[in-house]
Amino acid sequence: MKKTIRNILIACAGVIMFAACSDVDFGGEHSSDGSFEPTNQAIFYYAQPGDTLVNYSFGVKSVDTLTHVVYLPVQLVGNLSAEEQFFTVEVGKGTNAVAGKHYTLNADTLRFAPNAYRSFVPVTLIRANLSEEKNDSIQLVLNLVGKNKLGTRFAKSNKVTITFNNVLSKPDFWEVMESYWGLGPFTRNKYRKLLAYYDSNETTIRNIMTGTDATAQGYLYQHVQEVVAYFAAHPNEL
Repeated sequence: MKKTIRNILIACAGVIMFAACSDVDFGGEHSSDGSFEPTNQAIFYYAQPGDTLVNYSFGVKSVDTLTHVVYLPVQLVGNLSAEEQFFTVEVGKGTNAVAGKHYTLNADTLRFAPNAYRSFVPVTLIRANLSEEKNDSIQLVLNLVGKNKLGTRFAKSNKVTITFNNVLSKPDFWEVMESYWGLGPFTRNKYRKLLAYYDSNETTIRNIMTGTDATAQGYLYQHVQEVVAYFAAHPNEL
């Protein structure tokens, strides 16, 4: 008798659990009759959580760098397809970047190639209309949007913000170079010339200045003298 009652209780619990699950919203993955309808999803791919924010500065680049392309990776969640799978992006709230003035983007061409898990959203940033004097705080927010059968169910992975500027400020280590290495007063072109020796990476120069690598510091001093000599011969470029 006890065994019979236990079996009845187990059966009832199973019915209750099934009824509860039937009320769950599966976001379109199940039809009203309960049949499974698999759908692929697209998400922005973040190697690190901070990748949702992309920062770029033209300031450290040479003056002939007029544009820069940011490639935002997009990942397919689901099954590979022998057919192209299309998605798009929409400009989101918080954007003050102006299309055609600050950036260009062709949202109509975005897709996963056949049998591909990874795609990219190429955004071309434009330097010409950015201030050299102050940070314009230009910002472009992009939201990922599905097309046809391709969804974007994972809301936390559907947004990327790009900020960019054209500011090149006087670095904290310039005083030493100016006073003791003969580099002279700060100018943007002079600094860009020096940065070119270090792949436009200000951090590399700072680490050399504050480090203990005498060889690296010797090469840095040599590059400073080359910059001094260049602008002595080309003062109109200062």
